[in-house]
Amino acid sequence: MHLTKHGLVVALITGLFCQNVFAEELRATYSEQLSLESLAEKVYQRLPGKMGEGKYEQLKQANDAVSHALFAEPMTGNLSHFNDAIGSSDGFQEWEGGVDMPLWLPGQKQKQQALSDKIAAELPAYQQQLKLQASGEVRQLLWQIKLAEAQLQQARIAWQTAKKLEKDVDNRVAAGDLAKTERLLARSNTLEAHSSMANAQSNLQQKLKTYSLITGETQLPASIEETITESETLEQSHPELLLQDQVIARLQAKRGIAHFDGSVNPNLSVGVRRDRGNSGEAFNNSIGVGISFALDDSRYSRPAIAQASAELADAQVARQALLRDLKTQLLSRKEQLDSTRQQLTLAKEQDETTQQYYQLQKRAFDLGEVNLIDLLRSQVLANNSQSRKRELEVQVQQQKAAVNQALGIIL
Repeated sequence: MHLTKHGLVVALITGLFCQNVFAEELRATYSEQLSLESLAEKVYQRLPGKMGEGKYEQLKQANDAVSHALFAEPMTGNLSHFNDAIGSSDGFQEWEGGVDMPLWLPGQKQKQQALSDKIAAELPAYQQQLKLQASGEVRQLLWQIKLAEAQLQQARIAWQTAKKLEKDVDNRVAAGDLAKTERLLARSNTLEAHSSMANAQSNLQQKLKTYSLITGETQLPASIEETITESETLEQSHPELLLQDQVIARLQAKRGIAHFDGSVNPNLSVGVRRDRGNSGEAFNNSIGVGISFALDDSRYSRPAIAQASAELADAQVARQALLRDLKTQLLSRKEQLDSTRQQLTLAKEQDETTQQYYQLQKRAFDLGEVNLIDLLRSQVLANNSQSRKRELEVQVQQQKAAVNQALGIIL
């Protein structure tokens, strides 16, 4: 008896709290002007990864500066002077100055330019991958809200049903058809339903706040349902695969450049010399041209080639792992959708049967053939079956969106 009283006190306090909570009913607002596409674009613009797009332009500009240079390495100037002032002091002098110009090896400049092209091509792939990420966040946020809405709607129906039953019990207690303790049981049932509705509303409110934080919007698109694409397999244009392909292409270009790492570029030297034997002689002026090149320097590029090849192999392995993961995700999403559709078919049949059972129990209660506890049990069954059916209906649409996300479809 003590526990029953304690439970009733808690329920009464909860009921007072719920009355304040539901002073203003919480509902999500929808806009015809807001589309899934425009919402996904807003999220894309707010993604932290958006800041990473600038790195590609910086890398390209830096590499272009090298590939567009006239010489493979910076030109160097040199100047030297010799005289015999501290030796024989015959007036011997020699002045020599020149410029060294490192020349590009055959194909070296083209490989450097190819790397710039691959870096530039990676940016659009990176942007597509970000847009797919934004689409995934939008899908998740919207369907979490729709599921929370369905749960709140069912909780509100259960509360209204409980209130109606409580009023009926009050009338029958007043008429002397039921014991006064039945009024307490009906009241406790109403308060419990009210508390469940408060919890469902709090859950919806939290989802709406998260949605506003991520999207910057307070309204939801009026139309969010998606149709499943006919494709049964992953396309090579899947944004995540496409980005990994571009990474591989960039690493292949870097491996091409690695063939020249450690090599010595031919060096063209142009200079002038001015010299005389002693102070009585006239200066002799001459122009010199020279070239220097390495002999058998190919072995010195092998470490760089091996390192570049290892990075390329790792990227190719990562692509195969990514492809396997994406295929697994797609298979899982499709199986979940098929399973949920089957569950929904059964849930509809179960709900129809349970609602009929509840109505029969309600009629029997009105006739005095069953007690209030039995009626409440059938009411719980009816509420649960109806809630499950509604949640499964939302989950079917949610999982359709998940299948499209797994296929790499951008909103």
